[in-house]
Amino acid sequence: MNMNWLSGLVACSMLFGATSARALQHDPMFTGNFEMPADLPASDMEAARFLTQATYGPTTSEIARLRSMGYSEWLRREFNKPATSARTYMEAVNEARLAASQSGVSHNNRLDRWFHTAATADDQLRQRAAFALSQILVISDQNSSLGGESIQVSEYWDILARNAFGNYRELLDQVTWNPSMGKYLSHFRNRKASTDGLRQPDENYAREVMQLFTIGLIERNTNFTPILSGGLPIPTYDQGVVSNYAKVFTGFNYNNATSISNGTNTYLRMTCIATEHDVTAKTVVGGTVIPAGQSCADDVDDGIDLLFGHPNVAPFISRQLIQRFVSSSPSSAYIQRVAQKFNNNGFGERGDLSAVMKQILLDPEARNAPGTNSGKPREPMLKLTAMWRAWDAQMPAADDYGNIAMGMTNPSGSFGQRPLGADTVFNFFEPDYQQPGAIADAGLFSPEFQTLNESTLTSSSNSYYTYSWNSYVGMSSPPSNRPLLNLAPLVALSSDPTAMVDEVNKRMMYGSMSTMMRTTLINMLVFMDGATATDKARTLIYVTALSPEYAVQR
Repeated sequence: MNMNWLSGLVACSMLFGATSARALQHDPMFTGNFEMPADLPASDMEAARFLTQATYGPTTSEIARLRSMGYSEWLRREFNKPATSARTYMEAVNEARLAASQSGVSHNNRLDRWFHTAATADDQLRQRAAFALSQILVISDQNSSLGGESIQVSEYWDILARNAFGNYRELLDQVTWNPSMGKYLSHFRNRKASTDGLRQPDENYAREVMQLFTIGLIERNTNFTPILSGGLPIPTYDQGVVSNYAKVFTGFNYNNATSISNGTNTYLRMTCIATEHDVTAKTVVGGTVIPAGQSCADDVDDGIDLLFGHPNVAPFISRQLIQRFVSSSPSSAYIQRVAQKFNNNGFGERGDLSAVMKQILLDPEARNAPGTNSGKPREPMLKLTAMWRAWDAQMPAADDYGNIAMGMTNPSGSFGQRPLGADTVFNFFEPDYQQPGAIADAGLFSPEFQTLNESTLTSSSNSYYTYSWNSYVGMSSPPSNRPLLNLAPLVALSSDPTAMVDEVNKRMMYGSMSTMMRTTLINMLVFMDGATATDKARTLIYVTALSPEYAVQR
């Protein structure tokens, strides 16, 4: 590497820190008419911005597809795409490995599948929605009870993906009865109180299903503002409600269990052991009494129905979903519009997640030109997947057992994130986190910044270097365990620094690059005049990936 332009590269990178905080496929199903759709993106840049919000990153082919059909039709088709399964992939690889006398699959294989799906799967919006839901309805392979259960955890992901556009009430039901959730939040083999009262039902799931999955800690208006009494917030529940909900979630065990202590370890829906279920009356949320003498299934249905019907659920869930797709600090009006869709999709249905998703992505605050306080930090892993997709990365070949290694077996070490691998039930970051300084002083939120510290900033920068500078099609001795960027579009422009920067701006930043950043990158490439076309291309991608402007989605 020419050291003169390397020093220039370092100088340009420092300047950034100082200057800024498939070809189209024929669709045989024609459901419209021959009129031009009314909601076509006006430019490639507008289409790419929408796809940055709605997918794991825009591609040139998906930009063209979206521009050919418009936002509403694109969403309709995404809602109808089947989910790309993680569990069936894991089962197939596991079977092949065991047949060859190898060890079974692990969470490393699960993560390979996750990153490959994020980079290549056709059901992009569904998978992004599953990722968002996985940060609300949290389970984690960091829990010792799930450490060796990669297939079961993969099924939990599939539950989120299959139900991403279904009804939130059904999703709550499936999550509650899922054994991985049962083990993570300890209502698996949760028993009714002993006759002497020394053993009481575990309260973990009872607390989190309220605090994190449905109603939150305080009563809220539809626009998420707190409801006050005497100037103070009103709690949604007290310890007595927690204790009574704990009784609701007693008796759970493996699908084929006949007692609280037997059964086969499986991903299948849990059953309930009647003799271990508490059948006393239970006073739960809103002071409602679940009557005594009911079956376990009836108690659980009643308990979840009451939570799902609570007015808090719509704003509580809507705000977090907006944060995952569009804005860290959505206005109260934005939250209210989405919450109203949650309450009624226009056809009298409450909890329709497809209606919620459509409102989030087509809302004026999502589609209008970015305002001063709009947007969000990109999640660290999404910066990587967007880079792969922007440059049509060539995926590694499958090994002898069908596994496709993506080189990302410990993303939490590099990015502070790991799919279904948060350190706590509160996710990688909390929705109310405010970065100290200007963001907090302005009353804004920045959840993703909670993952940032000296260690993750350094390690993520090193990772982006590995996956850009050191991973490209045509390199000598290419790695076989990670995607390779296709630099050809940039190499073809290598004699024109301005054209190279504009291509990166279009593919990676949907045309949002500031004039100062654009000028700096052009000057960097001019300074690199003696470098090879390949070195110019991979340097430009890497420096852009490190830039503050790429780190923020507007």
